[in-house]
Amino acid sequence: MTTSSSPSKPPYLVRTAELPASALDLRRHPMDSANLRYSLSLGDTTGLTRTGVHFCRLPPGETSTTLHHHTHDDEWYYILDAGERAVLVLYEPPAEPGAGAKEAPREEGIKSGDFIGFKAGAKHARAHALRAGSKEVVYLVGGSREPLDMSVYPLMEKRLVVDRSGGGIQTWAVDDKNVETVHMKPPAVSPGQEGDNA
Repeated sequence: MTTSSSPSKPPYLVRTAELPASALDLRRHPMDSANLRYSLSLGDTTGLTRTGVHFCRLPPGETSTTLHHHTHDDEWYYILDAGERAVLVLYEPPAEPGAGAKEAPREEGIKSGDFIGFKAGAKHARAHALRAGSKEVVYLVGGSREPLDMSVYPLMEKRLVVDRSGGGIQTWAVDDKNVETVHMKPPAVSPGQEGDNA
């Protein structure tokens, strides 16, 4: 086995320990700009197309994102470094819509080496965010990149629809009060053709 001594970095490698602070973008959340983090997309940098992975730094006392969950994308966090009082903020909506007053979010302590995963879907969804304590939190966050996804912000009663199906990315913010359910009758299928073009 040989080791390359070439000074150029291959496109599949990002040395996060060598990144200057200026390599990370300040990312304010589109639903609440008070929530922020510094982030570099490792997935985009290395050319990944079906999964997103971000290297993030969360300044002391800041919250990473607005409490949310995803309908189609799995999402995970791996905590590289967390100081005292760093927490995962969780909100679990009532099982039945309109079931009464909303409960307050709760906090669970996190520490270096923790892995946190949230499966896609609305059933038993846990809205989540990270909050740093007195020290910055350094972490990886990632997940699947389905063609369509919706981030649900239950305490804001809003949704962010993400469409990646056309090769780019389009997003729409929607207030829950403006969402109207449309019931559509399934198309008729000729006998003997079930499953042909489904």
